[in-house]
Amino acid sequence: MVCSNGVRLLRSSRRFLHSNRFHSSSSAVNEFLVGGGNRLLGASICKSSRVVWSTNLNKVNNNDWLRFGALCGKLGAIRSVHGTGSLARDYYEVLGVSRNATPSEIKKAFYALAKKHHPDMNKEDPDAEKKFQEINKAYEVLKDEQERATYDQLGHDAFEQSKGLGGGAGPGGAGFGPFEDIFSHGFEDVFKIFEPGFRQARFGGQDVKVTLELSFMEAVQGCTKSVTFQTILPCEACGGTGVPPGTKPETCKRCRGKGMSHCKTCNGNRVVRGSKTIKLDVMPGVDNSETIKVSRSGGADPDGYEPGDLYVTIKVREDPVFRREGSDIHVDAVLSVTQAILGGTIHVPTLTGDVVLKVRPGTQPGQKVVLKKKGVKTRGSFSFGDQFVHFNVSIPTNLTPRQRELIEEFAKEEQGEYEKRAAAGAAG
Repeated sequence: MVCSNGVRLLRSSRRFLHSNRFHSSSSAVNEFLVGGGNRLLGASICKSSRVVWSTNLNKVNNNDWLRFGALCGKLGAIRSVHGTGSLARDYYEVLGVSRNATPSEIKKAFYALAKKHHPDMNKEDPDAEKKFQEINKAYEVLKDEQERATYDQLGHDAFEQSKGLGGGAGPGGAGFGPFEDIFSHGFEDVFKIFEPGFRQARFGGQDVKVTLELSFMEAVQGCTKSVTFQTILPCEACGGTGVPPGTKPETCKRCRGKGMSHCKTCNGNRVVRGSKTIKLDVMPGVDNSETIKVSRSGGADPDGYEPGDLYVTIKVREDPVFRREGSDIHVDAVLSVTQAILGGTIHVPTLTGDVVLKVRPGTQPGQKVVLKKKGVKTRGSFSFGDQFVHFNVSIPTNLTPRQRELIEEFAKEEQGEYEKRAAAGAAG
């Protein structure tokens, strides 16, 4: 009974292929597939299907082959009495999107699923590779506008059979080995998910780099600054939908979105270029040429992914008093001749205010003293650097008569002392 039903179906198919209806109207194909022919598909044939008729293939054009592929999609169920129907899921179901999904929504769903079910991320799941291929196969069809339209018209099973995707191919068929989908054209993008910097290159908005100038004390003590820069922003007029306010962003099945009205502000791009301002908390101790990363504060993404990152490079203005080397601070202290000779006390500036510093008698130019823990606070710890005070001696250029007289007397006495020591050394 099963075999006789199959033969009747093949004969019916043969008559239909040779009729004018097959070559003249795609609606006739649809009528045949959804009509009486479908009722015979419930049963399977005891042996693999064979071609039991001949026809002049030279008279069949490309459109005819497409229609014939649709017919083969229905005949593909005739395999074996032990065979079962196709278990492949609808491509929209595989990606978890609706049939009205936009290309960006399909793309977003694909990358999320591809990353989730990648075999390298699910080594303990024996079905991970199968799921991975299923996701890729669905995306390869739905991402292509023409392929998607054909898929919507034919339906899932008929489309797979017409492409040679359903349950493997026989001689001369397309055929898909277990790894063929992975290395097929365009699939190399999936592996970029796991490459360094992939999010910046493939997902999310553009990163933004700016320079922020700080005073020396702002960098040392920390501060809060407003940073303004030009970047990509969500269109406020349409709320980032790309369509006029009050309308729903749906893709027309007839024109595939070509006739969709767009937001006049962003021209349907969902984003515009404009000025953006953020508040930046600069931590104490930031140094010149350091870069602060502010996550998700860069440019907006038109496909709805998270914004890019903002990179703020710090430029610290030179200070007239302080010099910095890491967490240490350096200052110069100028001594008079008498202070250098006799010693005394001076006021020295520090990051927290002036302190009194004792100068030892006979201090030489270039000598330095260390003020412990008077430097910059080390980030990530409770310790501070040191402050180094470098001494310079100021030599007067304009002396009063009295000062000159005293200096000359000092010089004579110094010379006399030198001669006495020299004579004593010679006598000894």
